[in-house]
Amino acid sequence: MSAVKEAQLATYLSAKMPDASDVRVHSIARIFGGASRETWSFEAAWSENGSAVERSFIARRDPPASLLSDNDLLEYDIYRALEATPVPAPKVHWIDRAGEALERPTFIMGRLPGATDASALATAPQFAEIRPTVARQKAEILAHIHDVDIDTIPSLDRPASLAQSALHEVEKWERTMREDTLEPQPVFDFAFNWMKRHLPPPPDKLMLVHGDYRTGNFLYDDKAGITGILDWEMAHAGDPIEDLGWVVMKSWRWARNDLVGGLCERDDFVRMYEDASGRNVDRDALKFWEVFSNVKFGIIFITGAKAIVEGKTPDLLLALTSFINPGLEVELLELIG
Repeated sequence: MSAVKEAQLATYLSAKMPDASDVRVHSIARIFGGASRETWSFEAAWSENGSAVERSFIARRDPPASLLSDNDLLEYDIYRALEATPVPAPKVHWIDRAGEALERPTFIMGRLPGATDASALATAPQFAEIRPTVARQKAEILAHIHDVDIDTIPSLDRPASLAQSALHEVEKWERTMREDTLEPQPVFDFAFNWMKRHLPPPPDKLMLVHGDYRTGNFLYDDKAGITGILDWEMAHAGDPIEDLGWVVMKSWRWARNDLVGGLCERDDFVRMYEDASGRNVDRDALKFWEVFSNVKFGIIFITGAKAIVEGKTPDLLLALTSFINPGLEVELLELIG
């Protein structure tokens, strides 16, 4: 797996900043965690109009193979759209859509302060006082996400109609499972049949769904709380309750208790979201989307296992994720049963 190189980045930044001279890049480091796009941090320094400038950046680059399919660097388009909203997010600067300069499609954004370690936020004593604030922020920011004008992101995947919003997602992930599975999946088949018989009512309108809204996909610190929302690879237009179904999954209970995302009680998070959004959350619909989320999570791992078997990547993380699926299957049977 080739690393992003200082010379590559310096040449690319020089081309993107015609007023800059003597562009230098240093302190490149791979940030691990997640199994979709590669994340690299780096420092850049240059001279501009007689002044010395130094900035911190993040490069998000497509990997050779991934747990997720790519949508023409949808993340870049979403970050651009978020700049005019209350949703905290990094500012994007440049994109190499074709991968001509940086080997594979890559976009570069500013680096925000904070950490992403979900387990530390949920368990470390230094974050005990800020956890209630982060829980509230997490609910309020999700409401802001759902208020983003999806027409500002034309590349979003979306269903043909409101009535098709849930079925569109179910069928999309069922197709992915059929294409990528290496063995029979009886529990997931059972879950797909259950979901098709228990489709929730459609939302009032299509909204921006993050698709992976969890503790671990936002930056935080012990002073301000959440400083930026990250990882938009699975974003699409759909039912906002889908994001809540992902939030409440047992897989994100980092404190190994019943606190969703390691932060607060399930009912408290739903109530805070309702207060912030002004929308009531149908509890039956929430159960449907919780079932869906567990299925979707498992299929992501099925896709990763296929990439390993086909030799598309040597990334051990993709191989290890397949061991999570038996636990997801037990959770699905308990939810449906």
